Amino acid sequence: MDKEYYTTIGMDVSDRTTKVCVMAKQGINPKIVMETTIPTSKDGLAKFLATQDKASPVVFETGMHCRWMNEVAEGIGFKVYIANPCRLRMITESKAKNDVNDARMLARIALSDPGLLHPVRLRGKEHQKMLNLHEMRNLLVKQRTGIIVQLRAVAKSMGFRIERSSTAHFHAIDTRAWPKEFRDIAWPMLKNLEQLAVTIKTYEKQIRELAQTPTFKAQVERLMEIRYVGLYVATGFVAVTGGDMDKFEKSRDVGPWLGLVPKQDQSGDIDRQCHITKTGSPFMRRLLVESAQMIVRDSATDTDLKVKGMRFCRRGAKIAKRKAIAAVARSLAVLMVAMLKHPNTPYAPLSERCKMELLSMKASA
Repeated sequence: MDKEYYTTIGMDVSDRTTKVCVMAKQGINPKIVMETTIPTSKDGLAKFLATQDKASPVVFETGMHCRWMNEVAEGIGFKVYIANPCRLRMITESKAKNDVNDARMLARIALSDPGLLHPVRLRGKEHQKMLNLHEMRNLLVKQRTGIIVQLRAVAKSMGFRIERSSTAHFHAIDTRAWPKEFRDIAWPMLKNLEQLAVTIKTYEKQIRELAQTPTFKAQVERLMEIRYVGLYVATGFVAVTGGDMDKFEKSRDVGPWLGLVPKQDQSGDIDRQCHITKTGSPFMRRLLVESAQMIVRDSATDTDLKVKGMRFCRRGAKIAKRKAIAAVARSLAVLMVAMLKHPNTPYAPLSERCKMELLSMKASA
């Protein structure tokens, strides 16, 4: 149980300056002890905290500065609460939202009940590095795809089609059959694609090397036992979760954590069907959906997850297929957590129950 305290330090962090509110308990309405503005820098934060009581916890929201701010504050000896802004609607949807009021609200909430902040635990440095490598690679992959799509569109507007080629080797495509007018437009982009391919391979090499370190190796190899879970899905999942499965009391808790469960809108007899919440990591959600699309293909190997997708698909038409992919993505995340929680349990891709269900589906088709 946390030590009781009577003063909190709320901080609303901007890129250049940070609004600070030091608040103390005083009956129903806490008292503002001090309000100030400090530079958003390591020196600025350290100088301010050196004047404060270390018994007072520091509160700020997640953001681009939260990692180094946490290191500075904890290094000095302060307890830090890093609030989840997605769960603080009293701040994000306030009608009087400004930096000063946000700092006051953070200090007030921490003073009454820190649990209302839904504090997050930051990933370790190695896990954050892996996530950064993935994000940089994905950015370049999107750029490459966008360039290729645009080149194909321009080619069609000139009356011809570019032959099929993998995106990774598109820059090496034979251009001798292309009209000269199009070659003059395309060659600078082909040079750009060639450089992008080299840079993407560099990031992929770093991801593979980091995956072989003790921080990742055992968990990544365990996850790659699952059909259609490759290196990038496995390393991405370990990076996003920080490799800490204890944060999930039950394996099913990963579904809401990644935003793969439907929103709830129920009142009385009305219970509306909603889309998934899409909270959590968009990067990991996209990887899981891509894996789910591979799993539910007709040509895919039969697994429990594929059977679940088929079960959803039998309920309707196009919308059922989308629901099936979301359900399989969620179940895949649950399976990944369960396998990491129980590393010695053998992985069985297709259980006897699902095997019988699959035979029944094929017989009735």
